[in-house]
Amino acid sequence: MYEWKLNEIVDSGICAKCGTCTIVCPNGILTFEDKPKLIEECLRKGHGMCYDVCPRVSSGKYQIKIREKFKEEYYYGKGDIEGQDGGVVTTFLKYLLENGKIDGAIVVGDECWKPVSLVVQNAEDLLKTAKSKYAVSTLDALRKAGEMGLEKVAVVGLPCQINGLRKLQYFPYLAKHDGELGKNGKPVKLPKIEYLIGLFCTEKFDYDNMKEVLAKHGIDIEKVEKFDIKKGKLLVYINGEKKEIDLKEFEICSGCKMCRDFDAEMADVSVGCVGSPDGYSTVIIRTEKGEEIKNAVELKEGVDLGAIEKLKQMKLKRFKKEIERRKENNEKVSFYWTADYGGIGKRADGTYFIRIRAKPAGWYTVEEIKEILSIAEKYNAKIKLTNRGAYELHGISGFDAEDIVLELMEKGLITGSEGPLVRATLACPGAGNCSSGLINTLELCKIIEDNFKERPAPYKFKIAISGCPNKCVRPQIHDIGIAGVKFPVVNEEKCNGCGRCAEVCKVEAIDIRGETSYTNYNVCIGCGKCIKACPNEARDVKEEGFMVYVGGKTGREVVEGISMRLMSVDEIINFIDKVLVVYDKYAKKPQRERLAAVMKRIGQGKFLEEVEELMKK
Repeated sequence: MYEWKLNEIVDSGICAKCGTCTIVCPNGILTFEDKPKLIEECLRKGHGMCYDVCPRVSSGKYQIKIREKFKEEYYYGKGDIEGQDGGVVTTFLKYLLENGKIDGAIVVGDECWKPVSLVVQNAEDLLKTAKSKYAVSTLDALRKAGEMGLEKVAVVGLPCQINGLRKLQYFPYLAKHDGELGKNGKPVKLPKIEYLIGLFCTEKFDYDNMKEVLAKHGIDIEKVEKFDIKKGKLLVYINGEKKEIDLKEFEICSGCKMCRDFDAEMADVSVGCVGSPDGYSTVIIRTEKGEEIKNAVELKEGVDLGAIEKLKQMKLKRFKKEIERRKENNEKVSFYWTADYGGIGKRADGTYFIRIRAKPAGWYTVEEIKEILSIAEKYNAKIKLTNRGAYELHGISGFDAEDIVLELMEKGLITGSEGPLVRATLACPGAGNCSSGLINTLELCKIIEDNFKERPAPYKFKIAISGCPNKCVRPQIHDIGIAGVKFPVVNEEKCNGCGRCAEVCKVEAIDIRGETSYTNYNVCIGCGKCIKACPNEARDVKEEGFMVYVGGKTGREVVEGISMRLMSVDEIINFIDKVLVVYDKYAKKPQRERLAAVMKRIGQGKFLEEVEELMKK
């Protein structure tokens, strides 16, 4: 056996047998024979794309869901093509093909019910695949479609396959680098996956085991007309008759015991018979792409959500039982599901940390601190306070991570602010708390958090608010930095030239000439100290607002942002939004290219001109 990083998943029985790893290998040295297997020595020992896309290493669900803006709409319907139950999947694929939405569909056909991955390019061939198979299948046809030159495809798959393919779609955001290159210097050639259609699934079986169990009941698998699963039974239709076999007689894929996804949560649209009348299919629409099924199938409301929830809970119960068994026996557990939530990361020692998104401007109530302390004590966690005012719980067991997140959520504490998204807004105490503060940093912070909290971005995106030009929180080296400013003007009738204003000015922008003070606006930074200090109320506010910085960063390289003046909170919100839009448009290397680098590459002037044009619309 060759050394391969995914052996830790495959050999431990965690592997979902989705086949995603086999299609992304740029050197074609992975095969799938009941399970994925390395057939030649890998120069990387499997430390590459195969490992990164595996849904049992990490689900990637949180980062993917915030990018796809997932929802859940439940319907049931019936297609105009005969298929499994309502024929909805086949009808939808036919619509996509005939309307040029895709060049082909990746589906599962069969040879005597043994699943075979196929590329289908016309409605006639679709009909040959319109029945459910319950044995392990692969995704070989996706790679074949790329070799055929197909550019856009839809893929029909089980929950584990859908999860793996979603990770492939968002690979640079999750893996933090581009796809792996083969020995020829090129990545594997795959078509663009336009639609992911998920199938409800409780478990899948080994094909040879299915044949054996059926034979025991006197059934020749080659003569079976249709399979279905209902109420813990495998329904076998043969010669017009229906036979029922208890599912307990079949040996399910070991990795299915580690699965907690019944209804393909990561699909654009999910389809299954549970929850709908006989002869119909339940349809769950989750994305904008999924909405297109409404153009192909007439959908009705009234799905039995209780029936779906029952099977979801059944699968979750089996998952938890398997986790407990592995824990007791000290067997491998990958904790892939921790990536379902924001703010969870793995530490160098193998334990986990959970980052609680900082409260606006870093202000916490006594009750919130007590809740954090209580949970930390309950799970024996260490506490760290980050430089953005967030609390992190460290040294957490993977077995406890999800429970902790859910407990924090119950207390109104959100986990997150980690990864390629808008991080928690950093702010100084501001007006009312600091004697130098000119603006209410807490209120502005709340508004920014309400508008941009956890918003996806090509890379981490940091915002800082300083209550005055002292810039204690370093706004000039953030992606977006904001500082309150207040510029003075002399009231000559009240000014007597006492010189107090000049004494307090830190930048020496004030001169006293006779009985009047004068301000050099080329030097004045708008701190407002002279306005507060004047004993004669002879310095009024000429102009107040915000100095805003864009494109700053620190770290390996320190870049100071470009400064500009904005007058209102509404302008700031509009500006941040449009900066993110233009950043998304031009960023080429997710998780590797900060805003400063994008602005430098395309030209700072061009970038800001486009932002300004969008702000006017």
